[in-house]
Amino acid sequence: MLFFTRSNFLVVGDCVVGKVTLLAMTWMRAQNPMKQILVIAWREVTRLRKRFGGGASPIAVVLLLVVLGLSAFALRDTVSLGSGLYRVGVSGDVPAIQDSRFSVVAVDLYQGKTLLEQQSIDVLIDGAQVISRADDRSQYAVKALKQYMEKQELVRIGSSFPQDAAFPLRVGINYLKPDQASGEAGAGGEAPIAKPEEIIIPSLTPPPAPFTQVLVALLYIMPITFISIFFTSSFMDEKINRRLTILLSAPVTPFQIILGKMLPYAIFALATTALIAVLTGGNVPLALAIFAPTTLFIFAIYLLVPLFYRTFKDTTFIAMLVTTLTTAYLVFPAMFTNTSDLAYISPLTLAVKMYRNEPFGWREYLFPSLPMSAIFGFAMFAGTRLLNEEFLMGYRPITRKIIDAIYLIMAHVQPYLSVPLWSLFVIPSVYMVQVVLLAFATNLPLGMILGVMLITSAFVEEVVKSVGIVALAEHGKVTSVRDVLVLSFLSGLGFLVGEKILLLLSLSIVSQAPVSGALFGAGVFLLIPLVAHFVFTAIVTLLKTKLKVPYLLALIVGTVAHFIYNWYLMRGGL
Repeated sequence: MLFFTRSNFLVVGDCVVGKVTLLAMTWMRAQNPMKQILVIAWREVTRLRKRFGGGASPIAVVLLLVVLGLSAFALRDTVSLGSGLYRVGVSGDVPAIQDSRFSVVAVDLYQGKTLLEQQSIDVLIDGAQVISRADDRSQYAVKALKQYMEKQELVRIGSSFPQDAAFPLRVGINYLKPDQASGEAGAGGEAPIAKPEEIIIPSLTPPPAPFTQVLVALLYIMPITFISIFFTSSFMDEKINRRLTILLSAPVTPFQIILGKMLPYAIFALATTALIAVLTGGNVPLALAIFAPTTLFIFAIYLLVPLFYRTFKDTTFIAMLVTTLTTAYLVFPAMFTNTSDLAYISPLTLAVKMYRNEPFGWREYLFPSLPMSAIFGFAMFAGTRLLNEEFLMGYRPITRKIIDAIYLIMAHVQPYLSVPLWSLFVIPSVYMVQVVLLAFATNLPLGMILGVMLITSAFVEEVVKSVGIVALAEHGKVTSVRDVLVLSFLSGLGFLVGEKILLLLSLSIVSQAPVSGALFGAGVFLLIPLVAHFVFTAIVTLLKTKLKVPYLLALIVGTVAHFIYNWYLMRGGL
């Protein structure tokens, strides 16, 4: 690229940078790395303000989302689904119906029967008599009314009769201190019965469904996702207008550029998290600890999107797809809080427990947080390798760009080191996919999901173990059969090491599922899993690099072999 100066301008290729930009670059050259990051961050804030100078501020948009979410939070207990669903006419002496599902109107008996026939009301109550039609809607209203009356009757009986003679069943709970629990028994050989400190009536105690807490936890995700889309949009705008290329010519590193552009949005996202915690009565430090890794994870995904795509159309489609999948990944497991420990794959489960004032330990915290943080670190490293003009501005199919990206990530290190490091660093992504599959397996019949799950897991593993070797071979860095075999062994070794490290953090959680041994290789002997990883990776890479078999077909062969091994392991063969 040619650089030459005119009186007041610096020409970079076909782009012209004014004196102000040139002076800024010269000033940045003299600053320390942190100041350079802050300069880029302030430039990003200035650009964002100009983009919204004539319209709605992004802060106003985010605050609008927060207000809407908090409105839903405030109304969660006062408005129910199906409010006013059934219309009930009452005549005579009828107890008050205090249920939002029923819209009650007072009528006389003749008028009520007429309205019932005209389907203006669904049920007519005349004193102790309930009159209904034969159609489905009226019968559904009768059943809902019966459930309501049964519940009210239990409440009446529970409050009207003596504690030792009343129905329904009551459970008394006493909270004893250690010295009380181990104290001397009474004269009859039994410990004296203290007055219950808490009374629970099981038939009147609804199960602790986490829907409300999941809804509140989702309020944190909405602004984070919205802010990350602004980050992607800004990155894409500078990429298309080639301002990013100019910035790359300045005396700053790609890491400083990425971190500087991301910093304002990340701070804004964390500030929004703290604000929501304050407004919803949550623990602010705990909320930040829970959602900081989630914020990094979402920003990692939205960083990679503009690196691979050239147009806003493609970026928008992928961004919406990513938003949908990410939201499903975060919300669905949290619905099983306190039902299955695999719910901890989502940090929203921790938020649910926070709002329920339920404790959780470091293992439960690290189970979702560590893989998300590791993925962010890997995405930042990948971004520094991919942030060059040739890769950013090149038009190629997405599969070709992925192979080129992997090569750029690995090309700066010797293959014997880069291949095992690649397999080691992608473990968090593979692990998250496998744990999601495992969560599905524990909630569906084993016979329906087992085969598909094992095949999918095997396919994902063979892709990540072999793709680095294939990328190096296509660029002429790996040529001999010996190199392919050695790198296949090193790839399997790196994958196994990363697998065991993460397994140590989540053993007590994933070991509950019957398929965890096949997915994570939780056996004591490491030699057999290592040999298996080596063999399957060697099959795929030799078929692709030496026999010139299409990569997809080679992956299918390796996946089938891996599936047979997993199936044999599940049957107790090893």
